[in-house]
Amino acid sequence: MGERIRHWLGMEKHDPYVREYIEKINMKASICMSIFVIMVECGMLLMVARIVFFDRGARSTEWIVTHLQLYLLLLGASMLMLMFAVSFLRGKRAGRPVMILWKATYTFVCVCFGMYVSYVDYLKGEQILSFLTMLLFVGCFLVWRPVSAILILSGSFGLFYFICDSQLPATLATKVNMFTTWMAAVMIAVGNYHQRLSEAKKDKGLEEISTHDELTGIHNMHFFRERAEKLLGEAHASGKALTLIYFDIVGFKAFNERYGFSSGNELLWKLAGAIISEFQGSEAARLSDDHFVVLTKEEPQQRCRNLQKVLEGLRGEVFLSLKCGIYRTDGFHRKDERQEDINLLCDRARFAAGSIKNQPDVLYCIYDEKLHEGQRRKRYILSHLDEALEKQYIRVYYQPIMEAKSGKICAIEALARWMDPVYGLLSPAEFIGTLEEFGLIHKLDQYMITKACEDYRSAVKEGRPLIPVSINLSRLDFELCKIAQFVMDTAAKYQVPKEYLDLEITESALTDSSGGLKEAMNDLRDSGYRIWLDDFGSGYSTFNVLKDYTFDVLKIDMRFLEDLGRKGKPAVIIRSILDLCGQLNLVALSEGVETQEEYEFLKEAGCDLVQGYLFSKPVEREELDRLIREKGWQTVK
Repeated sequence: MGERIRHWLGMEKHDPYVREYIEKINMKASICMSIFVIMVECGMLLMVARIVFFDRGARSTEWIVTHLQLYLLLLGASMLMLMFAVSFLRGKRAGRPVMILWKATYTFVCVCFGMYVSYVDYLKGEQILSFLTMLLFVGCFLVWRPVSAILILSGSFGLFYFICDSQLPATLATKVNMFTTWMAAVMIAVGNYHQRLSEAKKDKGLEEISTHDELTGIHNMHFFRERAEKLLGEAHASGKALTLIYFDIVGFKAFNERYGFSSGNELLWKLAGAIISEFQGSEAARLSDDHFVVLTKEEPQQRCRNLQKVLEGLRGEVFLSLKCGIYRTDGFHRKDERQEDINLLCDRARFAAGSIKNQPDVLYCIYDEKLHEGQRRKRYILSHLDEALEKQYIRVYYQPIMEAKSGKICAIEALARWMDPVYGLLSPAEFIGTLEEFGLIHKLDQYMITKACEDYRSAVKEGRPLIPVSINLSRLDFELCKIAQFVMDTAAKYQVPKEYLDLEITESALTDSSGGLKEAMNDLRDSGYRIWLDDFGSGYSTFNVLKDYTFDVLKIDMRFLEDLGRKGKPAVIIRSILDLCGQLNLVALSEGVETQEEYEFLKEAGCDLVQGYLFSKPVEREELDRLIREKGWQTVK
């Protein structure tokens, strides 16, 4: 009960947000009141001037001139209050005691003015509107705590009644009217306070939603960017360094699949709390999904290790690791660079984290000149892809595939090589990985299909040997474009028989794919195209892939040939794979053959096809024709 009374009287403590919200309301109300009073007082002064200069005989002249100072006092107080309120709302905040003093002083001047003018009117038997107007202004337009409003209104009404009644006893009607007006003013003031308080709390709730991540309670990126830009500006002006850390939880998807989304959300919530605890006084936010960022002045390495330990305690039976990308703002100051913005920092820190994503034992990576050059190349690749395709800087190279027993060429694999006028030869791993990351790989693969079909048509016209060509497809091709239809349409356009165009899919692409990919692959096989499984043995669900999909050729991952020994584990594994291919009626192809010893082993173990630098590196079409004439060729059914 006591708590309710305290709340009704406005005696509870306000948090800073609510207090500032009400202060702004008061300043806005003060502006409105001041402008109105200034207009009225200026009108009164003009009336005084007219009477003094043009109507000297008026009976009211002496009274008005006598009390002119009172009008001037109210006018001056209103002007000062207007200037203070405008300055406050523009951000030039004085201390809270100063603001309370201004508010109280203006209230006192207004009440005294209304009280004096209405006292004179009361003695003449006139209405007391000036007093009531001023009291409604300061007691109801301004937001007072109810206890303060009751004291101000009761004291003002009581004092005014005592002064008036002592000079001219009030009638019963006057007493009733004054009491009713006092009650109405108190109720309006109390209601106004609670309405504004409710609005402030509601606005605070909306503000928290707009500045905080709903799941973890940590700041969201919208708020983080605003705060970070301010801190970056201050750091840039003072020459001080800041550090941005980008956190990525590797394996979080597997955790969700194992324990469910509810447990995953709880893990994110706990990790967010740990980040806040480790980086107290720093700006932290959830970027998206399982990604967090922190902008700090502190050294991050040991704190990253602490967070990794926290994650290890939360991961259960699923392997989770934290990858931390670190970018220091003092690391890349160049004369031609403007002040770095937060998006650039996040991008670079994310790039640093991504560079160690496949390194289980590495916790963090600091963005340096080498990574900077890599990122610059990425941007170059993305912005120059269309030009490279149009001007044929990207060329099709072919690597022969040999029949193991005869040593003759029986197929070729089409491989992309980017001969750039600026960078020279760009690594396939570099530009293919970048195009996959940014969803542009389908442009390259469509280009490769078209060029391979054009080369086949040229071979037909020129009477050169016709060799089946295999083309690599990305999982993203099936998501970004209708790749199956594109293959069939392009082959029909250049009149390429289905047996001369094979399609390779990597094993890793199939372990993380939707039903749409499987359906498209089945459409291709039903149409007569052969599907190859590339990099067999590189993933974690090798046998599930063989169970769920149908293939014609199985390419054994080249890493199986490393340190090959006939009595070692690789030899046993390869023999088992070759035996499995025989039972599943699959053609076995081993890639990465570099030594004669490896070739002899594979031929003796029963491998159908071999490919590698022992026979030929990828070459252009003219060189391929020479190899075909030199080594011979045949088609394997």
